[in-house]
Amino acid sequence: MTSYAQRLHDAIRAKGTPALVGLDPRLDQLPESIVESARRREQDEVAAAAAAFEEFCVRLIDVVSPLVPAVKPQAAFFEEWGPDGCLALARVIRYARQSGLIVICDAKRGDIGSTAEAYARAYLAGEDPQAAVWGADALTVNPYLGRDTLEPFVLVARQRGAGLYVLVRTSNPGAGTLQDRESDSQPLYRHVAGVVEEL
Repeated sequence: MTSYAQRLHDAIRAKGTPALVGLDPRLDQLPESIVESARRREQDEVAAAAAAFEEFCVRLIDVVSPLVPAVKPQAAFFEEWGPDGCLALARVIRYARQSGLIVICDAKRGDIGSTAEAYARAYLAGEDPQAAVWGADALTVNPYLGRDTLEPFVLVARQRGAGLYVLVRTSNPGAGTLQDRESDSQPLYRHVAGVVEEL
């Protein structure tokens, strides 16, 4: 099995860039022609939004797949549209993988015990897109529930050759409220980074 890091490295070398493209569709920002086409196909507004998201992302993947090694769909924008949106996300991930792209699902999952295991098994396909229902190469995870939040993700990632992006110090304006708090003369995010490094 080829590790995620090696597959990502190979894809970066092949495309000549480390750039990735975020897939963050918002209905009010999509081209009107795509939205109208989806509304003609789907009578239900929710189903039409999901169909528009899928069409937009597929078209974008067709354009960027020769140029970049990876895409990063933001799960929340799809999940906002319920089951139809989730199906669209699954199809977009599948299409991106079939187009030769690495897929980093930006879902920021994090929980403990069997719940974390279920998230890991659901999202982290690694090298074999069929190894998980969502089929992503990698997943963003939130470690702030503790070490036992990360361990199931690390275990599944190792088993499947998948990747993890762990939120250690985030860039949002309010991050410092908690992440910069001092503990044992170090900011909390440095302690989190230490746990990540150990794992």
